[in-house]
Amino acid sequence: MSSRSGQQLDLMVPTFDAPVHVTARIADGRAPAVVLLHGLGDSRLAFEDAFVTRYLSEASLVVPDMAGHGGSPAALDYSMEAATRRIRDVLDYLGEHHGLRPSRLYLIGHSVGGIPAVYFCRDAPPGTVAGLVLAEASVTRFGAFISAHAEAARLSGRFGEWYGEFREQTIFRDYLGRFPFCRHYYASLRFCREDAFLQTVAAVRRTSRSLPGKWSHAAGEALANLTIPKLYAYGRDAAPETLAFLGEHNIPTRPFPTDCHFLMQAMPGEFYSMLGEFCGS
Repeated sequence: MSSRSGQQLDLMVPTFDAPVHVTARIADGRAPAVVLLHGLGDSRLAFEDAFVTRYLSEASLVVPDMAGHGGSPAALDYSMEAATRRIRDVLDYLGEHHGLRPSRLYLIGHSVGGIPAVYFCRDAPPGTVAGLVLAEASVTRFGAFISAHAEAARLSGRFGEWYGEFREQTIFRDYLGRFPFCRHYYASLRFCREDAFLQTVAAVRRTSRSLPGKWSHAAGEALANLTIPKLYAYGRDAAPETLAFLGEHNIPTRPFPTDCHFLMQAMPGEFYSMLGEFCGS
């Protein structure tokens, strides 16, 4: 941690409908601020390395838990629009009460966390956001296998059974067998509320099919229209349709030579080096 970096905070931040648990490091004075948003069933544990990597040592870091995930309690609204509003509330609170003064603001969204990251950038006043990085984020309706299986389980009336099997067998036994460094995700799933997981799945699926045509994803359309610097990072298992969408809309990409969805765990040095370069930290 550099001499400019401030104290690390763990706090509950009030928002419009429910408090949000946030881990943050507020740099002294004006400095780049990086907001890192995790995906479905995950938590702030996904970005633990952000606080120790030298590549972001000069930046303020803000890592919230989504509603009903990690240390955040349940909320009334699990829509992606509500998730976006909570990010704004968190940043406003940290600015008012903890001295967050971004010289430049960057949004980083992993998986489902990419949707509120894109929406935040879309809705922010011009000049507010300096750049956006997405890591295997949901920007098309293709490749969303977990949410599709969860929705099918809900429709069949066996979501609780499916969720237990997903956590204990699909993740703990199978996925960690391939990628043992992803233990954070199993731990996060243990804290995630089942209803929050399910309601977030429903919100993601609504978002992914909200527009007519092949590219029906509202966040994908918003991403294509953003004029700020942006970058999409992906591994070898990325859906080919998503890569076609990115190419069609000339969205800059960064491939990672891994089959792991959690790029920041699979290749932390490369991932945070990429962020440091992108954010100018």
